[in-house]
Amino acid sequence: MFAYFMDAEVTVSAKLVQVMYILSGLFCIYCGIRAWMKKDNKYYLPTGLFWSLLGVVVAFGQWLPPLISGIIVAIICVPAGLKLVRRGNLEAAPKEEQLRNFKRIGMKIFIPAFGAGVFTILISIFLPGWSSLIGSLFATIFGVIILVLWNKENKPMVFLEEGRRFLDMTSAVYIMPLLLSCLGAVFTRAGVGDAFSVLFGKIIPSGNVYIGIVAYALGMMLFTIIMGNAFAAITVMTVGVGVPFVISLGGNPLYMVTLAMTCGYCGTLLTPMAANFNIVPGVYLEVKDKYSIIKMQAIPSAIMLVFQLAYMFIAVNF
Repeated sequence: MFAYFMDAEVTVSAKLVQVMYILSGLFCIYCGIRAWMKKDNKYYLPTGLFWSLLGVVVAFGQWLPPLISGIIVAIICVPAGLKLVRRGNLEAAPKEEQLRNFKRIGMKIFIPAFGAGVFTILISIFLPGWSSLIGSLFATIFGVIILVLWNKENKPMVFLEEGRRFLDMTSAVYIMPLLLSCLGAVFTRAGVGDAFSVLFGKIIPSGNVYIGIVAYALGMMLFTIIMGNAFAAITVMTVGVGVPFVISLGGNPLYMVTLAMTCGYCGTLLTPMAANFNIVPGVYLEVKDKYSIIKMQAIPSAIMLVFQLAYMFIAVNF
């Protein structure tokens, strides 16, 4: 590991990304150890095992043999699949303290939340070639500094325990985006895109690019609903539908693939599989209906899809 950070051929950007992963993994390990120590739910053993092993993979996966990483992932999927990763009895701050802090800070509390977007934009402008993930690292550091300046009672243990409480609230849903992000490459290597191409070839009339666009756009949305991730869907749908039924008939790859991705995002708004977008916020806000966010996004998603289709019809002639 130390050789990696001392290697002059590894970019500063790559090293900072690894620092972010190491810190994230160590925090997961901390959550696992605290679950074992606190014993604040009857499933503390599988819960602690889940977070601790996940932290090992996140922090040190860069240097672990692939077989070892695969075994660890298989192990952590067992308690997750059996619903043995449960939320502990971690209570939020008392209402009086929350009101007192709100009167002191007010709407300025959203300033740290905007940090990720701001730092990502700044990095893309002033440090081209650097990973956008580093924006999250800088934003976290900035947010911690701001929150300490606003309230001197924000000690390190406050951040650790509050972070643990929020991570605990997400439960095993936390790993779903990580797993789904891998599926696109897996499905492409497995030939799912080629199978789709054969299937759609029997349904879509050959030579009609506009019907191909409709199939490409709707396929992206539906496959994203199933996969929970437009990045996982884009490779499969582009290989299976985009190239043979749109791009090969004259559609500009730059326009078609970009707009197909936004069609996939319409599907992201409609699926619980996109847990980090549609389920986790509801958990944090403690809404009664965990699908309420998806229901509110249904109509905007349909409207956006119509506009994306219109853009694709226009762009195919450019």
